[in-house]
Formats: sequence, structure tokens, C-alpha cells
Amino acid sequence: MSYYSYTILECTNPELISSASTFVKESNSKLLIIIDSKSHFVTRKDTMEREILELSKKHPEEIFNVEYHWDDDDYDRIRYTYEYKNGECKELGFKPGYLFVYPVNIILNKEHYLAFQDHRSAFQDHVIKYLERVDLVKDKDGKYKINKLIYEKDLYGYKSYLTITYENDLYKWTATRKWVTWIEVTFEKKEPLVDSMKNYEDKKIDNQIDNQDSDYSDLPF
Repeated sequence: MSYYSYTILECTNPELISSASTFVKESNSKLLIIIDSKSHFVTRKDTMEREILELSKKHPEEIFNVEYHWDDDDYDRIRYTYEYKNGECKELGFKPGYLFVYPVNIILNKEHYLAFQDHRSAFQDHVIKYLERVDLVKDKDGKYKINKLIYEKDLYGYKSYLTITYENDLYKWTATRKWVTWIEVTFEKKEPLVDSMKNYEDKKIDNQIDNQDSDYSDLPF
């Protein structure tokens, strides 16, 4: 496990954790970026936990929501969430932090690249909905844990992978989960079915003939 953790901090008053805030300037953790009023830090072990506790004591009326994971756990990345208020910490839960890995050298023309960009978020949301239904399992004591069956080999030495296909008439996405949170993705444009295109053209020709016949049906000869 890494010596560093990745922490995402959110507050009811975003100014308290902004880049210009006293908290950020005095923190022993490094602010990486702020996205949607959420401050992203890299920190050593539990350094940020102590700092957030002190910050919540100074501002007892504020609520601080925190999510963290070990920064090098791409294959088995679990995100833990906590709520801090008035110097007290409450655990809210945990969930897998899925990482989608796309081909580095994917080659698409402009039209398909735009479709790739537009549909990627919907694709990821769809896959996560599937995985969350199988990844959180209830233990014997009634508590939930992460399902790590994917790491286990059976008595014959077999391992299992989970693959999800997401497609319409034009595009096909395939997500293959190789480890608990590592998901490899392929994207392709589907070729039109020849028979379907032929049937379409035949039907178009038949309609044209029918229209011509109807045009001449009222003639006196």
C-alpha cells in the first residue's frame, strides 16, 4: 500500500478550502486541483485527517465531506467517505473507485471521435451501475464488503473476468474488468448489415414502382 493517499475535500463553505485559504496555505498536504468546489490533495498517511479535524473545530457550523483512497491502488482502489463536523468524524461508507483504461492509439475519424467523446460518460455510468450491483456483498456479520472473487483461482487454476457490452446500431463498447477496479475498454464502429441494407434498397425500389403505377392508373388508355 502506498505511503500517500489521494484526498478529495468538500465543504459547505468552499472558500475555507480554496487555493487562497489559510487551510491550504498552512496544510502539509499538496493541493492538486479544484473541481466543482472540491479540493483534491495528495497527502502522507493520516496527515490530512488531523488537519480536517482541526479545521472542523475552528468552524463547527460547517460540514466537511471527505473521500480518500491510496494513490497507487489502480487495480484495487477503494474510496472511503467520511463526514467531519465540530471536531468529530463519522464514517459514511466505501465504494470501488473504478478506473477506465482506453486504448492509447485509438484511431477514429472526426465523426466517430465526437461520438466517442459524447457517449463515453454514459457508457461509464452504465458499466458502474452493473458493477455496483455485484461488487458490494453482505458479509456474515451483516456488514458490506468488496467482492474480490475476481482475484481467486479455482481448483483448476482458472480466473474469471467480467465483460460488459454496450452497443447500439452504430457503435459497440466493451468493458472488461481485469481486477477489482481496473476496467479495459475497446470502442468500435459497427458495420451495417448487408442484408438489411439490401432489403431497404429493394423496398425503396418497390415503393417507387408502386408510385409510378398509381400515377398512370387514372389515364384513359
